[in-house]
Amino acid sequence: MPIEKKLPMLSKSDYQLASGCAKKLVYKKEGYPTTNDTNEYMEMLAQGGYIVGKMATLYYEDGIEIEGTTKECVQQTLELLKQDHVTLFEAAIQSGQKIVRIDILIKRGQELQLIEVKSKSYASNDPKSIKQLDTYIEDVAYQYHVLSEQYPNHNISSFLFLPDKCLYTEIDGLAGWFSIEPNISEIEDENPDIITQQQTRFKKPVVRFKYEHHQVKEYYVAFLKRHRILTQLNITDQVKALQPVVEQKAARYLRILNQGIANEDFKISKDCKACEFNTPNESQNGYAECWGNIAYQDHHIFDLFFGGAVKNTQKEYYWNELINQEKTHLFDIDTAVLRGDKDELGKRAHRQLLQIQKTKENTEWKSEALHSFIDSLKYPLHFIDFETYTGSVPFHKNMRPYEIIAFQWSCHTIPYKGATPIHKEWIHTGSQFPDSNAFPNIEFARALMKHIGYTGTAFMWATHENTVLSAILNQIVNSDNKDPELEKWLTDITSDKASKRKGRLIDMNQLTIQYYFHPYMKGRTSIKKVLPAIWSHFPYLHQVPHFSKYSPDNWNTGIIDPYDNLKALNNVEDIDSDDVVAGGTDAMRAYQRIRFDSNLSQTQRASIRNQLLEYCKLDTMAMVIIAYHWGIR
Repeated sequence: MPIEKKLPMLSKSDYQLASGCAKKLVYKKEGYPTTNDTNEYMEMLAQGGYIVGKMATLYYEDGIEIEGTTKECVQQTLELLKQDHVTLFEAAIQSGQKIVRIDILIKRGQELQLIEVKSKSYASNDPKSIKQLDTYIEDVAYQYHVLSEQYPNHNISSFLFLPDKCLYTEIDGLAGWFSIEPNISEIEDENPDIITQQQTRFKKPVVRFKYEHHQVKEYYVAFLKRHRILTQLNITDQVKALQPVVEQKAARYLRILNQGIANEDFKISKDCKACEFNTPNESQNGYAECWGNIAYQDHHIFDLFFGGAVKNTQKEYYWNELINQEKTHLFDIDTAVLRGDKDELGKRAHRQLLQIQKTKENTEWKSEALHSFIDSLKYPLHFIDFETYTGSVPFHKNMRPYEIIAFQWSCHTIPYKGATPIHKEWIHTGSQFPDSNAFPNIEFARALMKHIGYTGTAFMWATHENTVLSAILNQIVNSDNKDPELEKWLTDITSDKASKRKGRLIDMNQLTIQYYFHPYMKGRTSIKKVLPAIWSHFPYLHQVPHFSKYSPDNWNTGIIDPYDNLKALNNVEDIDSDDVVAGGTDAMRAYQRIRFDSNLSQTQRASIRNQLLEYCKLDTMAMVIIAYHWGIR
């Protein structure tokens, strides 16, 4: 008997992925690796996406969780939906080769409510906020499409259930009401929350409600509902309006799955710059297959400063025409196009032309104006960096979803010209905080004020630090506990575009754009691009005593990145490799674990805390290294 061929299925994550690029759907089904598996998983942990999903289910006490293999889930859903009144979590609906998992599906007679839970931020008082949800609305529209095919005689309403940034929680330590545990199930199934996930690389974790088995669970659930942070948004009209588009796209994607992809189904373009199938170190590399021998040439067109941000239709057409002609070298760009129709050279175009010129010459550039800027600086010089948490689930009473928690700062201070930098740090963990649930923002700012004071020059990289301090200023102004001294200091140090207030903080990212370029930075000006370029090409920096800690043992390994040395610089034997802090999302996750993970031993907690300190310390030392190379000492 011949083996029946299993037809490929089009899930909602498949539909989302193909909507960006149909070729990605092929790569996913063929199991190509992506760069997003780990990143998206970590991001969801940091943002509390899974916690929001669990929280939403608590609003429906009669809900039934659908579990098992895909086949088992489809069958369970069919059987349960024979009832007149039922509420299902993760309902599996299949129509032909199309399948979706619906977060919450409520049936009341001939009425069906399709509810998609998202951790995406939403502000109910901002009409523009709904426009930011277009991708999620189309996601729901595909679910509606499949559900309506399976249940054509039912009236279907569609909703998004998501955190509302206008709502304040009355629950202190709300994030601690939930815990995330690894999924040890042996069931092989796709995690629908990660659209480019390959098979079961990351299973959807298990989220536990702290009071699940408490004798007064109902009290806590009622309290959660009463002091809600989630809003249910009716998007039925938008979803119905999208049905013609969704039906056409779904038919096209199924044709590709069944018959193969045709050349006219996809086209390489400037949008490929962010392709998650760009995996140079893997044997299967979707981006390289699409782009062939123009994928990885030196000084690629994708390296151009803000090259992907072309919004002008004429420029975008020109960009894609270059790519179609396989003219993807930085030097293939007609510089006249960068100037625009009026031959005006804006700041961005000026930087782009500078990049092309200095890359051709393979030379570093320092603006002559940099010297006069340095001469104008007032000592002491303070180089500051913050670590913050902005999650969908508030940590503290009277907080809103995605409100900033400032939990750590690092500062390297040069008290006078030529002095050795002095390091000072502050973190919301440890003995100085016997009440670890205390809201840290005010003490964070007070400690920084005490260290920096009103004199000298304060540096940041990009605008994050200004944003954080401005948020804390706003919290003080709108609170009952006034602090005139701190309010005055925050007003003095921060800038505000609306009021045209110019504060003391100086942005080193903007200084880079104005005064500095190195070819190995390519078109980037982030600190994690500028530092390796300078650190790798100027050995004299490694002879400076206070920089030597980050110097490599071997200079023959190409570009040197001090951030790669973080694991070697710290004892991480007591913690999982996933807990090593080497980026902003890692820091958010680490702070969340220190605050709420009761399974951590004191040794593990101390190790993670040390990782946080070293990571933040390196950010401010990186600023000092770069400033030193510029001549700021």
